[in-house]
Amino acid sequence: MASPDSVIFLESYYEPIAANLARTRLEAAGIPCFLSNENLVSIMPLYSPITGGVRLHVRQRDAEAAIAVLSEVPVPLATTPDVASFAADAPDPVAPRCPNCGSSDVAYGAATRNTYSFWSGVLSVLLRYPLRGKRHHCFHCGHEFK
Repeated sequence: MASPDSVIFLESYYEPIAANLARTRLEAAGIPCFLSNENLVSIMPLYSPITGGVRLHVRQRDAEAAIAVLSEVPVPLATTPDVASFAADAPDPVAPRCPNCGSSDVAYGAATRNTYSFWSGVLSVLLRYPLRGKRHHCFHCGHEFK
């Protein structure tokens, strides 16, 4: 029979960040714990499924309390947007919208599709460096626009 001071494996995480968040939640609750395989998974993420991910370990006597702490819903943020100033259905006036699908999941950066003009294509060949324009890219439908 295992003693209450023996260390047991409690949970496994594929990402070191998620494991560290769980570890800090347990330490904040006063439950001592540690992680294993963290450095290996951080350096070689493809080894995570093979090694069982980043493993969280606790003492046998703290296992039930640790499970209770990890199953709690995290505390909401201290600051929340003023609900009265924003209507629920009103779009954000600053965020660009995709003209194709209307999604606000849009980012501005280097274009993923061919945006070469004749002269930028010639310069790209001469400089051996692709000169791409910047455009908005919709992650919902994949449409790019200026």
